[in-house]
Parts: sequence; structure tokens; C-alpha cells
Amino acid sequence: MSRPRLTALAAVLAGPGVLAACTSGGTAATQAAAPALTTSVPAPAKDVDTLTWNLPPGEPPTLDPAQAAIESISTVESNMCEGLFTFGPNYERVPALATSAEQRGPLTHVIHLRQGVRFWDGRPVTAEDVVYSVQRVLDPRLGSPFIAWAANLRDIRITGRDEITIRLKKPDVIVPNFFAMPAFHVVQKAAAEAAGKGFGAAGRGVVCTGPYKLAGWTQGKDITLTRNDGWWNTPARPKVKNVKFTFVSDPSAQTAALNSGDVDGEFAVPRAAHKQLAGKGRMLFGQSLGPTFLSVLNQKGALGDPAARQALRSLIDYKGIIRSVYQGSAQPLRALVPPAAWGYAKDVYRAEYDKLPEPSQDLAKAKALVAGSARAKQKIVLTYTTAIEEESRIATAIADSAKQAGMNIELKPLTAQQYGAMFSSPQARAGTDLFLASGYLDFPEPLTYYQFFTTGNFYNFSGYSNKDYDAAIDTAISTADPAARARLVTRAQAIMAEDLVNIPIATQYVNAYHGPGLTGLVPRQSYLHTPWATTLGGK
Repeated sequence: MSRPRLTALAAVLAGPGVLAACTSGGTAATQAAAPALTTSVPAPAKDVDTLTWNLPPGEPPTLDPAQAAIESISTVESNMCEGLFTFGPNYERVPALATSAEQRGPLTHVIHLRQGVRFWDGRPVTAEDVVYSVQRVLDPRLGSPFIAWAANLRDIRITGRDEITIRLKKPDVIVPNFFAMPAFHVVQKAAAEAAGKGFGAAGRGVVCTGPYKLAGWTQGKDITLTRNDGWWNTPARPKVKNVKFTFVSDPSAQTAALNSGDVDGEFAVPRAAHKQLAGKGRMLFGQSLGPTFLSVLNQKGALGDPAARQALRSLIDYKGIIRSVYQGSAQPLRALVPPAAWGYAKDVYRAEYDKLPEPSQDLAKAKALVAGSARAKQKIVLTYTTAIEEESRIATAIADSAKQAGMNIELKPLTAQQYGAMFSSPQARAGTDLFLASGYLDFPEPLTYYQFFTTGNFYNFSGYSNKDYDAAIDTAISTADPAARARLVTRAQAIMAEDLVNIPIATQYVNAYHGPGLTGLVPRQSYLHTPWATTLGGK
């Protein structure tokens, strides 16, 4: 499921709140070069007894895969529980607990389950466990965010000893991607029913089939996983025997722990520490499937005037944000969905993407648009979270540039908890005109993000409605041909770009660090839902 990021990106940035790139100086920050992207690394050769890995967002509230839409959960859970498929290096679906998925017509998927798979406690995995796990996610009382995949589901049934069948009410090309997501992660029915609401909590844990099993959870301190030597996937047996997760959320403390070697690695490393850590171990960067963007929430205020939205797009210093805030480890965006998320028909997406306006600052244009619009001079309330340091700096820079253009942007900082509430509560969004947010797609299918802005969608916070946009997205969801689907999606993309319901800013790279004695990790967005720890080991 594509979703907003609800946890802080741990980052400490040097310099004042306003972007250094907004001045004429040529500081090191403004001249930061883009880092090299890691696409392959040497395979590990040695076993490692214990790996200590930090979770920058802090301690997870649960390890229940049904709740793994939060990074602190998914980074751990992805090494414990498995779905019918997993994602390969290019996000291709690779068989896991299923050996194959056969599509019989546009509405029916027949899943053939792998025989001989056992849970950590030695009990065999049955078709009943699989169906139970899927239906558990679909129970609204559980509150799993992965329930959204089933909007077009008719039913899921056991149709053979090692076979389940999924029937849809209407064609939906997005559904097969979820076979590799926590929406289809299999848990042991008996263990889940016995634990009840406590399933996944400290002291209760989970029972799954994956390469690591839960060995211990000391609340407030650490979670330890140990290798599951009975894992069915013998060729992919992990080199690391034990993985200990710590919960250091303070960026300075993270940097000190990584620098000293007390912690072997983490994802989302504090940006100010990148250069320092690169001299000790491996600082790794990979393409992201996520955007940082401005979302127009109030279409009745100042931003109800198209000229005001156009002025806002023109006044953003995109290059300055890339150089100063992201230190080169990001790319400006012309559309909400970044190029790395074009999973098919890339030539179609590229041709239409290149037609969209280039993201570049033009203060003269912004001033002219504001001068001709009375509404553009009205107060605009911009909310953002202080839990993500980059976004605090971006918001401050936008407000500063807006002042130069004659616009009045009032900043409204939010705590992490308040920021999370923005995605679920209309009351929390009251009084906000503009929202700075970061999110990511779980797999490279642009439809998964663009469908959020159709009329009546839960995540369509502004109430945006365009019948041509809706028609293009609705038709695309049922269009199997990749090129035809891409043409429909890019038609909707162009409509959104014209209406400016969202203003894309940048897509930042995934980053990770590990110590000098390790190898095997290639940073990808899919670390959230694939067993990334199995790739690591000693040199």
C-alpha cells in the first residue's frame, strides 16, 4: 500500500533554518554533489554471530504484520514474516510461500501454495492459515491499513489442499502486487487466535515462517531475532545468526553509536553524518519510490485561485533544496510519482513526464502572478512536522521565498503525533491551507498514488474532483496492457499538474550505512517488505 510516511527521518543539518542555497554564497552545502547510487555489491563470504541495527523512528509498538505500514515495524517484521511472493531486485514478484499465481480471466487469481513449509514451531503451514491471515487483515476491527487493497475483492477461498482462489468484483491490475506485501503475510492461525489483541506485542510476539524468528524483546531497550535454521529457502540462508534492533531516535546519539561501532548500521542515517561515516564504513544510496510535496488542502482560501497555486510553484527554490537540504542526495520532481516508480512502459511515462513544466524557481513570475490576484495575497497556513528536520528547513525556505513574491505564508509546525493525525482526522486538518508531506510507493505502480486523488477517496483531503481525472484512473485500474495503462495514468498526471492540487518538490534517495566488515546490502525502497538482513554478512 502506498502511504504517507508517519515517522521522522532522523537528520541533523548544519546552518540556519533558511536554505543556504537561497543566498548567493557558494558554501560546501550549496555545492554538494549527488552521491553515487549503489546497484550491486560483493556477496558476503563470512558468517556473523550478531548484527546490531538501529531503528531511527524508535521502538515499534507491535510486530504484527497487519500493522506493518509503519517503518519501525516493517523494518523488523520484513525479516520474520513472509507473503505469497516477495520482491526481487527490480521489484519483480518472486515466489515465496506460493510457487505461482495463475490468472484465469480478469477477475480470478488462483494461488498455488508451496508444500512442506513450516512455522517456526515446526507446525506445517496450511491453506487455512493463509486464508485466515488474509481475512484477518480485512477485519475492520483490527484497523490494518492494508485493508485498502481489497476494495474490489469478492471473496477468497480454499479451492484445494495447496490452493486458494481470489475473486474480484471488477478487474484491478494493482492487486497482484499485494501478494508480496504484508496484506498477504502469513501468520499461524492458532497462535494469533490464542494471543488475541496481544498478537505481535512484547511478551506475545508472532509466529511466522521467515528467515528469522523472534528471540526476545526487552521493552525500551532492544528486539533480538535469531536465524530460523528450518527456513524452507535453504539457498538464501542468512549469514548473520542474530540481529539485535536498538531504538536510538536522537540523531546525535545515532551518529555517535554508528561512529563508535556500538551499532553496526541503520537506514535513514542523519544527513550531517554521511560524510563522516563514509570514511569509516559504507554509506549507501539507492533510488527512492517516494516524493516530498505540497498538498493543497483548502480550495476555498487563497489557494482556490489558480494564479496563487501557480505562483507557489514558481517561487520554490528546487535546486537550492536539493543542494542545501538534501546535500545532493535527491532529485527535483515534475510529477507526484518519481521516475523510479515507473514499473512498466517507461518510454510512455518518460515522454509525458518530459512535457511537464521543469521545476525551477522564477520569482519574477511568482511576483507577477501575485500582483494580479487579490486572493493570492491572503494568508496561507502551511503545516509541516518538526520531526523531520529536512521538512522544517523546506517549509521555512518556502515561506521566505513567498514573502519575497508578495505572498503571506504562516508556518504551523506539528509534532510527530500531530503530523500523523493529519492523515486520519479532518479535525486535525482544520485551518490548514497547505500541507508539506513525504510519502512513498511500496512498489513501482504509479496508479497506487494517483488513485488517492480521485473523487471521494479517503486520502483526497482537499475534496479535489475532476471527472476526466477520475475516468482516466478508473479505466487504468482495469487496463491490463502496460502501454495503454501508462497512457491513461499519464493523462491523469497531466490533469493533476494543470490543476496543481499537489506541487511536487523532490524525491530523496534511500540511504543506509553499515560498518566496514560487512557487505551484501543494496539499498532499495523494498527493504520495508523484503528480508533485507538475509543479504548481509562478513567480507
